Amino acid sequence: MSPSEVVPRFIREIYRVRPDLKVTRTAIHKILFEVKATLPENDPERGYLPFYWYKYGPYSEVVESSLDSMKRQGVLREEKTETGKTLLVLNASPGDPGSVCEDGLSAVVGRIVRGIDPYRIGTFVDRIYWDYAPYEFMPRYKVDFLPGFEGCLASRLEGQRTLSQWSLCDPETPDIDRLEDALYMCEAALVEDPLFRDFNDEFVAYASGAGKAFDIARMDESIMRPVILATQAVALEIWYTFAGGVRILEGGHDDYYNGRLGRWEQEYRKTLSALAPMVSTYTGYIRESAGRIPSREPDERRKRILSSLIEGYFSI
Repeated sequence: MSPSEVVPRFIREIYRVRPDLKVTRTAIHKILFEVKATLPENDPERGYLPFYWYKYGPYSEVVESSLDSMKRQGVLREEKTETGKTLLVLNASPGDPGSVCEDGLSAVVGRIVRGIDPYRIGTFVDRIYWDYAPYEFMPRYKVDFLPGFEGCLASRLEGQRTLSQWSLCDPETPDIDRLEDALYMCEAALVEDPLFRDFNDEFVAYASGAGKAFDIARMDESIMRPVILATQAVALEIWYTFAGGVRILEGGHDDYYNGRLGRWEQEYRKTLSALAPMVSTYTGYIRESAGRIPSREPDERRKRILSSLIEGYFSI
């Protein structure tokens, strides 16, 4: 049997266990990836679930086409939330999808699906990154760094000027400091592979500009939002570029997709070539923004960092 014949059984099993489940397509991909990862290495069912890592985590073209097919057949239907999100729901008209998996597989699917909170699906996806992503850079960037922008911007409303906006998660650490620390952890975890040599150069240039952007945000909140928004916009493009490349590496895809590698590399090179001028424009904008701010004494955070560096130097 081919994956396209088997995967619909897995999807039906998800809804047999939780008939009232309402989740996004992305969540279905992650659930089935977790199923595959949980099955024993020698289980033949694993071969029916081919995945590669992409922009939103593990993705399967077979799962995607199976969802489309089941929607056309009336097994599943789409439902819009008030926020515009599209959820997949079991259609009542076809009746009970029935138990369609063997006992072992059914138990694995049931255990995973019953443990999911549909209202906190992001937590489940984050764990997928930390538990299974092939490179440390991925959870550090996608889970730790990128979401930090939303918290940073939400804590400072447009037009608001204050020097005491602190993270709700850690009241002793400014949220911009947390964002900067997360970025430097990403820089330390860059993927050292020839395919990513040019990407890494662009990332280092971006990190340097972002560090200046965070300084600007600390010194003058009147221009904090546009500077942080620009930093966030480039950060997203960096992630999309990385995601287009990581699926090419051996750890980023199952053998099922080996025939795609040539096309994927062409797409990655094209995206990477577009990233370079974007990073250059961004760093130029940050330098110009920094030049419009009067020089000030280093803040306490910078003094502590400088002090620790000096102490470390003289202790050698």
